[in-house]
Formats: sequence, structure tokens, C-alpha cells
Amino acid sequence: MDTGILHTHHLLGVILLVLIGAPLILPAWIEKLRKVHMAIDTLLLLTGLYLIFKAPAALSSPYLVKYGLVILAIGLAIVGSRKRKKAFSITAFMLLAYAYGLSLQRDFLLRSEEERVQAIGASEVSIQAGQQLYNTLCLRCHGAEGRSRYRKASSLHPIQNPDTTYWAAVIRGGKNAMPAHPYLTDSQVASLIAFLRSWQ
Repeated sequence: MDTGILHTHHLLGVILLVLIGAPLILPAWIEKLRKVHMAIDTLLLLTGLYLIFKAPAALSSPYLVKYGLVILAIGLAIVGSRKRKKAFSITAFMLLAYAYGLSLQRDFLLRSEEERVQAIGASEVSIQAGQQLYNTLCLRCHGAEGRSRYRKASSLHPIQNPDTTYWAAVIRGGKNAMPAHPYLTDSQVASLIAFLRSWQ
């Protein structure tokens, strides 16, 4: 269910971008789209609130920035629509587009996960490096202590299969809804596994 709500939230974000952008090109659509706009705004906020209460990392800095941008964008879009101020609508469109990109990349600078972790424990195995990698790549679904089941994530207590080769394959190749991380070095994978085993 969580995954479905997340996909719905993203879809609503795209629809809202279209609704904000369309009147900029076709001003006559402003009145026609007003009720649809309000419905999408409401659904976006409701699905967003649901995800805030479910996601383990929902109150981390990038997410808080995203929430603020979305609320500001919706407010500007409403004012721009009612007062027919194109500058407000353009600003709202740009803010929402940035917030949408932020939600996909989960990073202030919209860098990929690979870029964000490339300097963490790339050549030296340590539990500390494993924790940094976990906080960057895994915390948002597994939670700070590995017990969250957000988006159907498995609990990491206890590790279901103690075999190092198995965990290296899961980390690199992904499993079910868990994304693959093929860019991690051998040292980074070993550090992640060492950190997970420190919980056992």
C-alpha cells in the first residue's frame, strides 16, 4: 500500500505541474481547471501527509525543504490563478518542478546516490563507513534501526541469511522493491554488511 500511495503522490505531482503550466500557455483554461486544480492540490497534500507519517526519514532536511517548496508552490499557484499574475504561476511551476526532482533524487543538489556515496569508505572497510552508507541509502525504507517495513522493506533484525555473498548480491543487485546499488565498491559493500552485523 505504501508503494502505491508513493506512486500516486508522484503522479499527482506531475498532474499538478501540468495544471500550473497549462494556463501559462492557454490563459483561457484558468477558470476551467480551477476545480480540478483544487482537487489535485488536496489529494497531493493528503497523500503527502500519509507518507510523512509512514516514512522513516520523513523529517530529514531534504524532505523538510521539499514540503516547504510544495506548500509555497501551491500557494503561489492559487494566488497566480486568482489574480491572473503570470509571474506567480511561473515561479510556482519552477518551485514544484524542483521539489519533484528533489523527491526523486532526495538530495539538495539533485546529485545521484552514486555521487553522494562515492567518497564514503571507498577503500577501507569500517562499521562507521557502513553506518554512513546505510543512512544515505537504506534509512528511508528500513528505518534508523533496521526495523521499519516502509514500502514493504524487510526488517533487518535478525539478518535473514548470514551468508556474506548473499548480502553482497542483494545490496548490489536489489531484491523485490529494493533498488540495486551496482556502483558500490567491494569495501563499501563489506562496510555495509559489517554495520548490519553489528546489530545482531
